Amino acid sequence: MSLTEAEDVYAGVHETALNDLVTAFCLDRPRLLAYGSPGFVPFTTVSETRMDAIPFPGIPGGIEWQIRLDIPHIDLYEQTDPLPPELTLDPGRFSIRIAIELCLDCRRLRIDPRPPKPPRGKEGRDRQDVPRDAPDEHRHPGRELTCCKLEVFVIGHLERVASGTGEDAITFAVDAVEIVDIAPDEVEQLLECLLFMILQAVLANIRVPLRALRVGAFQLAVVQGPLIEADQIKARGNF
Repeated sequence: MSLTEAEDVYAGVHETALNDLVTAFCLDRPRLLAYGSPGFVPFTTVSETRMDAIPFPGIPGGIEWQIRLDIPHIDLYEQTDPLPPELTLDPGRFSIRIAIELCLDCRRLRIDPRPPKPPRGKEGRDRQDVPRDAPDEHRHPGRELTCCKLEVFVIGHLERVASGTGEDAITFAVDAVEIVDIAPDEVEQLLECLLFMILQAVLANIRVPLRALRVGAFQLAVVQGPLIEADQIKARGNF
């Protein structure tokens, strides 16, 4: 049977080229890999995405946090990169190895002897409105920054989606997440649940346009695929 099977054209992208594409995408949009509350990221920029602090009674401005992800490294079936024993790379799947840094602002709080005041507005005072000469408890003190860096492994599959311009693209859907050597098991499960949700959202934003599948000067209209086989993303279609 020919590579094209019942279609006119066959195209494939090797995992090496795919990693080059993903690296270029992430370097062009680094804000998709860096998130933080106002104490860490005062404004959304090309490099970082500002998000809200976590509201909690008695903590002025909320719990400040930050998460930074390295550029993911993708391994297409058949398996090349080692995986933890809890994970298996089945046909049609990919694995990802990625380092993730989580940080919290563990500042010491002053106890106010006065009766608690009712919250103002939805979340109280906006951190951006705090003056530069405000007390230390209203700003992020770097000396109390607490961080951990985790090596995370992911198993997933491809999904066909639309890119930001409306053209056909592929993205990476997460099926399972594993962190190695964290105890007790309940803590590991909690962190894996958190990172499962975060990675679903982050990886769904990495969308590789199908125009990357070209045959010379011609665009491939995909009929079958994209499929993962033999370290490649494969597609079959017509001009």
